[in-house]
Amino acid sequence: MTLPTSDISMSAIWSEANTPYSTGQLSLLTMSFFSYFAGPNGSSSQTDNNWGVNEGSGANRIYGLSAKTSDYEIGDYSGLTYYYDNSTYQVTLAVTNNLTNPPPAPPAPPVFNDVNVNIELWDSSFSYQYLGGGGMAAAPGTYGPSAVSQTNDPIIFRGYWKVTVAGANPSFAGGTANLSINGIVFFTGQGVAAGSGGTTFTSTTFGTANVAAFGGFTGLYFDVTVN
Repeated sequence: MTLPTSDISMSAIWSEANTPYSTGQLSLLTMSFFSYFAGPNGSSSQTDNNWGVNEGSGANRIYGLSAKTSDYEIGDYSGLTYYYDNSTYQVTLAVTNNLTNPPPAPPAPPVFNDVNVNIELWDSSFSYQYLGGGGMAAAPGTYGPSAVSQTNDPIIFRGYWKVTVAGANPSFAGGTANLSINGIVFFTGQGVAAGSGGTTFTSTTFGTANVAAFGGFTGLYFDVTVN
């Protein structure tokens, strides 16, 4: 659901992030100030999901809002959407695996270079994961582009991410990985460990990515190439 662009009520702002509102006292300050991660899917210091424009300097605010310390206005919420719908808003994964499976060389066991790639999104402190998913790309082969978001995942304006690339089989020989998000290159030629344990890359090392329009959706489009 998306909030209207006019005649926005406080109960509608609350209901966009929670179940439909019925009774009780609403506070625009509370709804604006606290983030999703202060609610039941985070620290539980709040009983509901909120929009995060002030807490932590707005580091975990919902997409479309600006960080604020005062002057909260109902009009700030005009036309905003709280959760990925996989229609207009989506987190997407595309994987290209350029590795091949070498011919068997007995008595050595065969090598299978299929890869699993998994995406995780977290709050800014990496305390609470709110989104995760992935897929397998054969050697050689592709996966996606496919949605990894669910319709109960909030649209946090900035992606604090983890990407794990792993062999789908213990015989995986290892390789290198490239990553772009929303068309921006974040790394190239990073080593991926042999075996099925995998290697995890994070935004702590390579930088965060902001939600943006790309690939037909507004969100985060992860494009991983394995060589």
